[in-house]
Amino acid sequence: MSDELKNNIRILMAKHDIPSIIELERRSGVSRQVLDRLIKNKSKRLDFDTVVKLCNLFDCEPGDLFYIEKEED
Repeated sequence: MSDELKNNIRILMAKHDIPSIIELERRSGVSRQVLDRLIKNKSKRLDFDTVVKLCNLFDCEPGDLFYIEKEED
């Protein structure tokens, strides 16, 4: 197993009263498919435009969206 990039999108959605991926898609302009993969930690790569859109919506920095889950020794 290796370190993994994880996200706080669901937490940020709750803080900003965004109840669903559909609403997140509407407010952010990011497609539902991309959001679904991000939230489920299934994305293999990130598009900078997506990160900027989410940061603008949540009024945060990329480090607030993502964190690295370290591999246990």
